[in-house]
Amino acid sequence: MSQQPILNAAIVGLGRWGQNLVTAAASDTGSRIRFMRGMTRTPAKVTDFGNAQGFEITDDFDALLADPDLQALVLATPHSLHCSQICAAAEAGKHIFVEKPLALTLGEAKDAIAASERNKVTLAVGFNRRFLPAFQALQKQNHSGSLGVPLHIEANFSGPFGFGFTDDMWRGTTAENPAGGMAALGIHMLDAMIHLLGPVKRVTALSRRRVLSAGVDDTTTVQLDFDCGATGTLTSLMATPLNWRLQLFGSEGWAAMANQQSLEICRLEDPKESNQTFEAVDTLAAELNAFASAVHEGAPFPVSMSEALAGVAAMQAISQSAASGGDGVQVEN
Repeated sequence: MSQQPILNAAIVGLGRWGQNLVTAAASDTGSRIRFMRGMTRTPAKVTDFGNAQGFEITDDFDALLADPDLQALVLATPHSLHCSQICAAAEAGKHIFVEKPLALTLGEAKDAIAASERNKVTLAVGFNRRFLPAFQALQKQNHSGSLGVPLHIEANFSGPFGFGFTDDMWRGTTAENPAGGMAALGIHMLDAMIHLLGPVKRVTALSRRRVLSAGVDDTTTVQLDFDCGATGTLTSLMATPLNWRLQLFGSEGWAAMANQQSLEICRLEDPKESNQTFEAVDTLAAELNAFASAVHEGAPFPVSMSEALAGVAAMQAISQSAASGGDGVQVEN
């Protein structure tokens, strides 16, 4: 049996999440991606990490683009940089894995996708919760029609992360994080909703800061109207204990993830609830391996570009609605 090819990559952005991605790949015995270099604004801050991983860290993005040994870049950078970095990487012939969100505006997202298509490179967006076995089981319940006509979906992804933010951190600014926890947490649920129900056509959002010292909002809730006719409610808090819940209601039953490893199902024909528990998986390693498979074998990455665009469009509308104080906003196509 021939050995699968390894994708040689550089990590761009070595904050907490960038380091998590590198560690996930290094810890996975079947990893199909190898991080050979790293880039961050202040290499001295992560010298020990680079040494432990056995790669050089630079502050020169152009040096990565010019490196012929690098096939791909993994971007764990501020959201506002994604479009320009994707376009530059694509022009240099590098495949790109970018952490969510793809971009902060629909125009930038379209530009990024166009650059990758024009240069025939793979572009993948990192929504790691797509790789949760419990979510995949929920997806199968929905796609099989066993829940009937989808009526409504509810989601909550919250945590205490905002307490660690300061105004001099990009994660603590409204410019990079409009509508509070949406870009950090809620967007995962938005992506799950879009994958299950399709694009969103209209949103109404309320977002406010009640307790955090950083400028980012800590309390955000969104009402969603989907093209398919279903409705949705999405909540994300940045100043409360960790909470993760996703529930889809249909005309013949509902399915609920009370956490990321369980699925509960209830049907009209048999109201006795069934419960399934799934083993934890390293979703970061899984998404990086899926990216490598997309590059080397042309395997479809689970997050399609149409879904990524639908997510950015909905996120943009949510940000606009939140900024207006709760006006309803139509989602751009």
